[in-house]
Amino acid sequence: MKRRGAILFGLSLLAGLSSTFLRKQHPSKTATGDLAVFYAGTWTYRDEEHHRDHKLEIDPNMIIRIDGRAMPATVESISPSELVLLDKYGFHLQVRANEQRPVSLFDEADNRNYVILSPSSLNKAAN
Repeated sequence: MKRRGAILFGLSLLAGLSSTFLRKQHPSKTATGDLAVFYAGTWTYRDEEHHRDHKLEIDPNMIIRIDGRAMPATVESISPSELVLLDKYGFHLQVRANEQRPVSLFDEADNRNYVILSPSSLNKAAN
């Protein structure tokens, strides 16, 4: 009888430990609305090929403007590290972010990556 109790205890302990280690990661508690606010803002990116800075505006409703012109696009996915948009021509626009802010932009239509400038970079460039 003692042996049977020890086996049951061992099995229940094993089951408890395995459920703890195999438990799925809970989804991020950051809501989609919070992520939209994270990406929202006016960002500047530099086109080195044409020696020109462009203004990317993202509002909390995910309305996108580039250099003041609306760019109809739908949100394909949004996460703390990336916002993926699909434009009306079927090309993707990917905004990648670090923990603080968006840091790069990939435009599939041009097949080019752009660095989103930090506010301190903008101040240095203006001086």
